[in-house]
Amino acid sequence: MLAARDCWIPDRVALVENLGTSNMATLVKDLAETDPDLLAAEVATFHSTSIPPGWRRLVDDPTGFLTAYRQLVDAAWTAFAPLWKQADALIGRETERIGVAVVTGGLDGLLAGLGSSLRYEEGTLRLPHSCPTHLTNLGRRPLVMVPLASGHRAHMYGAERSDALWIGYPVPGLGRLTGGQTHPHVPLDETDALGAVLGEVRAEILRHLTHTPTVSDLARHLRVGVSTATYHCQHLAAAGLLHRERHGREIRLLPTERGAALAQLLAMPFPPVRP
Repeated sequence: MLAARDCWIPDRVALVENLGTSNMATLVKDLAETDPDLLAAEVATFHSTSIPPGWRRLVDDPTGFLTAYRQLVDAAWTAFAPLWKQADALIGRETERIGVAVVTGGLDGLLAGLGSSLRYEEGTLRLPHSCPTHLTNLGRRPLVMVPLASGHRAHMYGAERSDALWIGYPVPGLGRLTGGQTHPHVPLDETDALGAVLGEVRAEILRHLTHTPTVSDLARHLRVGVSTATYHCQHLAAAGLLHRERHGREIRLLPTERGAALAQLLAMPFPPVRP
């Protein structure tokens, strides 16, 4: 039921009913206080035509299901807590990045770098599967960003709430803790200063400019849409790090002297830290 696929999960079961809570003890307490019958009714209402096999036990035995689920959550948190503590600094840095993006009008760039499952192109956020039309407009609802440490390819979102539309996505840099990659073509390097300064996607673009790619080449390399690659290139060009040259019928992208110097400088080993 909770496999990595498109599925609907009640907010209380997904532990996101209160989007302002990050304390696991509070979330577990809220889960323990959940009314099993009300949860079963929520599932039955959502799946009004046919209850999926994964939710059938909850509808047939609400108390037994919720008891087993609480035990699962406790066991999962016991195993996951050390990684969560390691990811605390990453989540703090991402929270600051979101705040800066909102204040400086750079939220478009942040949304464009969420990953392949959640794509932002030309002012439109594309969710991974169909969503009812009446839920796709933010209206007066705030957009809540939820950095996840549960997997470097984990994505979740909730659009059916009246108080918020929330998006869960892997916190940048998580791959360095889990041994996976935070982006399909971003090299794993614990001393990636360029990625820390520019963001992993733009850092990889700047590094890849030595191949004089076209925008289409970059999009394929990064596995993003052409408009997303174009967006990031425009920001690098505005910062004086990238320029375009015509080669026959193609427009090739090259680093400027400033861009090459920045990439070279931040590729150098970190100086030793003095006590």
